Amino acid sequence: MEYKNLFKKGKIGRLEIKNRAVMTPMGTNFADYNGMTTERLIKYYAERARGGIGLIINEFVGVDDVDSITMVQTLRASRHHQIASLERLTEAVHRYDCKIFAQLHHGGALSKPALTGKQPISSSNVPATPTSPVPLEMTKDDIKRVQQKFIDAAERCFKAGYDGVELHGAHSFLIAQFFSKYYNRRTDEYGGSLENRTRFISEIIDGIRERLGSAFPICVRISGDEMTENMMTLEDQLEIAKVLEKKGIDAINISNGSALNGNANCEPYSYKPGWKKHIAKAYKEALSIPVIATNTIKNPSYADSLLEEGVCDFVGLGHSQFADPEFMNKAKEGREEEIRQCIGCMHCRERLLAKDLPVECSVNPRLGREYLYPVPKKADICKRVVVVGGGPAGMEAAYVLAKRGFRVSLFEKGERLGGTLNVADKPKYKDCLDTFTKTMEALLKKECVQVLLNTTATIENVRELSPAGIFLAVGAENIIPPIKGVDSDNVYLPEDILLNRVSLKGDVAVIGSGMTGLETAETLAESGCRVKVVEMKPNIGPGLYAVVLNDILGRLNKYNTEFYASHRILEITDGGFLAEDMTEGVKKEFKADHIVLSLGVSPRKGLVDEFKEAFNNVSVMGIGDASKGGRIVDATKDGFLKAYSFLD
Repeated sequence: MEYKNLFKKGKIGRLEIKNRAVMTPMGTNFADYNGMTTERLIKYYAERARGGIGLIINEFVGVDDVDSITMVQTLRASRHHQIASLERLTEAVHRYDCKIFAQLHHGGALSKPALTGKQPISSSNVPATPTSPVPLEMTKDDIKRVQQKFIDAAERCFKAGYDGVELHGAHSFLIAQFFSKYYNRRTDEYGGSLENRTRFISEIIDGIRERLGSAFPICVRISGDEMTENMMTLEDQLEIAKVLEKKGIDAINISNGSALNGNANCEPYSYKPGWKKHIAKAYKEALSIPVIATNTIKNPSYADSLLEEGVCDFVGLGHSQFADPEFMNKAKEGREEEIRQCIGCMHCRERLLAKDLPVECSVNPRLGREYLYPVPKKADICKRVVVVGGGPAGMEAAYVLAKRGFRVSLFEKGERLGGTLNVADKPKYKDCLDTFTKTMEALLKKECVQVLLNTTATIENVRELSPAGIFLAVGAENIIPPIKGVDSDNVYLPEDILLNRVSLKGDVAVIGSGMTGLETAETLAESGCRVKVVEMKPNIGPGLYAVVLNDILGRLNKYNTEFYASHRILEITDGGFLAEDMTEGVKKEFKADHIVLSLGVSPRKGLVDEFKEAFNNVSVMGIGDASKGGRIVDATKDGFLKAYSFLD
């Protein structure tokens, strides 16, 4: 389709941007421990620049490594020796006619004493979260010292070739702590009135202007609405934005949320595109400077519609740039159906914030690995390769193998590709998985993969193709416990519910509280069933990231769902089931009309072994769940890595 707005040139100050798409700042943990760029980080950003984005505002750049370290592997511009390192990054981005801003950052009360060895500092001695350490209230000398660090960092970024800087005034970091009526309890000229609470940033802006002049763009990121009780409202933040505009900033970047509400700026799959666009539009209508805004944008059509509607001047693309760095190029070339869209699984956020590991993406296994796997390398000889199974691992392997020049035949016994995604996409809000399957279908078609639907792979029909390699993405089988009554007529599996094979009423017990179990429970509760969720481990949702778990539990609680952790099912009876309360060491009987077993899966290794024995002179390997059970990210990564390395 034609995008009337997305590819129009735009301006921030005097700087011309080739289109209206901005990659918004997202942490990666790709820098080194000294705040320096790495090959991994540079290749990651270069790929997004090559993919057609107009402006990159890279992950936050620390201005201070004494009082502010919030994560271990983050960029910094706190020392002069870091300039040359940052210059490598700006040069890599500029090669592709892409502009780049550095987001200057100080954590304030969110700095981690474990990393600095010091008590954090802030506008006042108010903890950033209930579990955060109490910070020291900054003295006026502290304020001047930290302001100077922002100014010095801006100059270093200018010397490194950045096209502008963004001051991070969102998400409860230091500048936002000064903005805040909640965090800022000061009684001097830096607290109280609107003018006083904006004085900290105003003096930083003055210092940067004095040092670098008016032609060097300054943007400010602000939480448009902190969306938390007793925190800053849309009306509060709009007043701050108006002060900043009068101060002469060149653009404002609208995010949302605070340290108490991360979902407002980094949403799980249940949040739909545009759910917060009214906030950005309020700034667009109130200000004359350009407004950049994120809005859970999944595809270019929606991005263009936001510009058409006047929600913002530049669309902020966050996770969509994780999922597909070619987002803009594909849109420009009319290949929207080939764009891998973010599925909102939160794996990237879990890796970064919960595990302090480099980010990964479930639908883009090359994310962060661009430096190791630049492009699929062509095979020396165009050989036939067979992939058995069209789930996420099989589709990814087939795509990479075809990109490398192999002639790929993909066997899928079902009527469409997707494998278990065709079950996983049925719960509420999971239509994004169907979109992912359709995208992979389009990519496989483009690479001329021979897709054999409704065809079971056998040793005989695979042997007829004389393959050089066989990739078995044959999935896994449901785990069925060896207990009495498990073969009763009232016992079901999750797919029976999710695929509407049965319609249950009354009391239903879901045994197992992984993601599939909880989604099945939600489907049953919505249909009117009274649901119990039983889990053997001490906590409901073992292994699930808290953001995703809390999201679905919040919905389940509305249906008065009962949860029983530390309970092991022993027997299925005529009227329910018998379980052991592992905390008290006693047996309990529970009433249930129906039982749904969601106890995980185990790889179909028997089929893999059968093929290996039959093709002892051919490379045969299991991938995805057939190798090791896991999530979508595990399947796509396994398929990618093994296909990329095949006959290497």
